[in-house]
Amino acid sequence: MQFRENMIITGKLVCETGLHVGGANESIEIGGIDNIIIRDANSDLPFIPGSSLKGKMRSLMELNNPQSTENIINTRGKPCKCGTCLPCKIFGVSADDNRAEGKQRGPTRLIVRDSFPTDETLNSWETNQEVIRGAEVKYENTIDRITSAANPRPNERVPRGSEFNIELVFSVYEDEDEQNFQGVFEALRLIEDNYLGGSGTRGYGKISFKDIKVARRGSDYYREGVSEEIIAEGSNLKEAISSISE
Repeated sequence: MQFRENMIITGKLVCETGLHVGGANESIEIGGIDNIIIRDANSDLPFIPGSSLKGKMRSLMELNNPQSTENIINTRGKPCKCGTCLPCKIFGVSADDNRAEGKQRGPTRLIVRDSFPTDETLNSWETNQEVIRGAEVKYENTIDRITSAANPRPNERVPRGSEFNIELVFSVYEDEDEQNFQGVFEALRLIEDNYLGGSGTRGYGKISFKDIKVARRGSDYYREGVSEEIIAEGSNLKEAISSISE
């Protein structure tokens, strides 16, 4: 097995509704926000961890794959570790789980980078008085079924219309990887019809992807500085899939 090429997917993740990817409160002050979002330690502004995006991609793809779904049921909800289904081949399994004969060889194929806000989004946050440190506050009420008393709870979320730069790297080592690469787009399309982050069933986390660019960087790109090959550019997911299928 030898490294052949990296397929680089870049683009923008667009928040169609408010997005909540939770952070941890070190302390909760009286009257403060008790459900905060995660922020970058350097800028103190929201970002989307690669682990959040990759984890959602994997979980949805596992549920869309008969082999991995059966394994999840048998393990009572734990991630699939069979090493032979498409999700395992794309997202990987631990070294211990990947030793059995017939399972994919080599490193995990997919890398998902942390996503940070675009310059346009940073400007819109700065000029919107309702947005503080990149977040809006949405109040939700829990209603007592007996007394009808309301218990308001403030939640932070990234405002609708915010955009984040995305980058995914898929490494090709074997012939099978070239076909499996299309599974990355399957996972991204599944998210568009689902949600990212928390409270998705209450309207949060609807996202879409745009300005998709797919580039091929072969081994000579790294050894000799040969230019990358652009496969798709300025497209949505559907158009990108059509381009790489040709």
